[in-house]
Amino acid sequence: MKNRVFLASGLAVLGLFAGACQLDVERNTDGSLQIEAVISEDDIAAEIAHGMAADEGNVTVDLRNGYALITAEGPTEEDPLLDEASFRMELFVVDGHLGAEVSDAKWNDIDIPQAMVEVWNEELARELEEGAKEDPDSTLVSVEIKNKELRFEFRHETEQSKG
Repeated sequence: MKNRVFLASGLAVLGLFAGACQLDVERNTDGSLQIEAVISEDDIAAEIAHGMAADEGNVTVDLRNGYALITAEGPTEEDPLLDEASFRMELFVVDGHLGAEVSDAKWNDIDIPQAMVEVWNEELARELEEGAKEDPDSTLVSVEIKNKELRFEFRHETEQSKG
């Protein structure tokens, strides 16, 4: 469950745009589009649970100003007793694309070794980079975590704005 929890939780951020967000689209004077996506705390938790294929268990997301606290509780494949994983996730913009970092990771209230967290962060960065390549015309302008919502702002180039 450990690897699945952390990677699925981080990667679920990418999948949130599929249907769990509210979009506001405006055309800029140069023809490009300004897109604002807002995702609620409940929708993030539902998407993370879906990404984990969690038929049993519970996912909780607590959006704070600047970061998210994520807790997943459920049985492992080997043990029907409940295990709990929790971590802090910060999101940021890197070269126009989404970046994320996991910290304060715990497994059943025991600190997960920093070397393992660093491996998760490397895998997460690699997956986010691959996801960014899928739409080279979109640039992430900002990401903001506030109480109860996650807000993204993108600039999307169109044929008109490319000139």
